[in-house]
Formats: sequence, structure tokens, C-alpha cells
Amino acid sequence: MKVKNSLIITLVVIVALISVSILAVSIATTNPTKLGPGGVTFWFINLLVLLSSLLSLLIYSLQYKKSDQKRKLLFSSIRTGCLMGFAFTLLLALSSLRSLSWRDIILLVLLVILVEVLFRTRRKT
Repeated sequence: MKVKNSLIITLVVIVALISVSILAVSIATTNPTKLGPGGVTFWFINLLVLLSSLLSLLIYSLQYKKSDQKRKLLFSSIRTGCLMGFAFTLLLALSSLRSLSWRDIILLVLLVILVEVLFRTRRKT
């Protein structure tokens, strides 16, 4: 069963809107000392979902006109957005724990580049 691209994009937009609203409510009503470890973890997961969906939409919209294969572009932009969202969220989480160093940044950037290159160069069997 093939799902239309417009349905997938609509779902990503809905997820982004829900994440924005949850993040706005959590920022306006609480602070990290009230949240506790579970709340902070949920906040970072929500940030990951928000960044992933927004970056996916941004990448897709920037490359939409240039591409002939819209379906491939959609899944590629979702993958890249999730990967970049994960990297940014991980860097922010490490920074909030005060355990972020230059080595961590360099290793994470190299890991993201390696994963993206592997996905772009793999062949279908």
C-alpha cells in the first residue's frame, strides 16, 4: 500500500505543531527543577521530535523544486532531519549536563556525516 506524499507531509506538520505546543506549554509553566529527571527526559524527547520534524520539512521544501523524484526526496529529507535533530538534541543534552567537550562535538559531527554518506551511497539489492 502506497501512502501519498501529501499525507506524510501533513503528518509531519501535525507532529511539529503538537511538539511546538507541548514545548511552549512546558517552557511557560514549569522549570527544570520542578520537572525532575523524567520531565527533563520527556522535554528532550519532545525537542528531538520538534527539531526532526522541522528540519525534515525545511530540507524537503528547499529541495522540492530541484528534484524529479519527490518520494525519494521526502524519505531522504525525513532521514536527514531526524539525524540532524538527534545530533542537535544530543549536543544540547550533553551541554546541559556540563559534559560537552570539543572531542564530543567532533566525534558526533563525524558520526552524522558517516551515517549520511552510508545512506546516500548504499545500493539496493
